Amino acid sequence: MTERENEYLENCKDTDARLRAERVVRRLCVMWKLKFIERKMKWDQDPGWPAKFVETTFMLYGHQFSLGPTDIGLSSDGWDQGFMESVQGIMEKDLEREGAIEIHSYGFID
Repeated sequence: MTERENEYLENCKDTDARLRAERVVRRLCVMWKLKFIERKMKWDQDPGWPAKFVETTFMLYGHQFSLGPTDIGLSSDGWDQGFMESVQGIMEKDLEREGAIEIHSYGFID
């Protein structure tokens, strides 16, 4: 019985950590949508490059996450993916401030 109690408590802690991490990720996504509005308007007037398979992966509170363009309010269009690729460095710094580790940004110029 004790083992099950411990297992249950560990599962609860794991669930709590996952919920906290998800809240942080949701908050960051909303922040990025607002933070990048002006930069995106400039990009749309003079786009830099199209890209594909753009994503940022990271660990937060022991849980793996992957974000793509649609997570920060963009479409999956190649030009929007290129825009995300252009701001991934900013996203990485924000993630680090929140305690994320193993941050990796990917993308291929199309």
